[in-house]
Amino acid sequence: QELNEYPDDWKEAYLHLSHWVRRMQAYYGPRLRLRLLDPQSLVGLWRSLRYRIRRYPTFILEGQRRFVGWEAEPELHAALGDLYRQRGWALPEQPFRLMPVLGDHG
Repeated sequence: QELNEYPDDWKEAYLHLSHWVRRMQAYYGPRLRLRLLDPQSLVGLWRSLRYRIRRYPTFILEGQRRFVGWEAEPELHAALGDLYRQRGWALPEQPFRLMPVLGDHG
């Protein structure tokens, strides 16, 4: 209900991220741990400085590799696939279907 009080573009971004998180967890399973940080919180500010994050969303893999923006999602999935294979973890048979980039309704 509080979501309706925000501007439409914020609501769209929130819903996109929420849907993306659920899809990632469903696809990669319990081995994938996602942490969402508010960049305006103290922890979020610290992480933004530590990882030199200037654009959102930014995804950090294993505390080392950065993937910036929704357009980096294919590279993120490739890196996750490589990591799962290196560790001998099972991946689903079918490839992950990428979501449209936020704002791309075509």
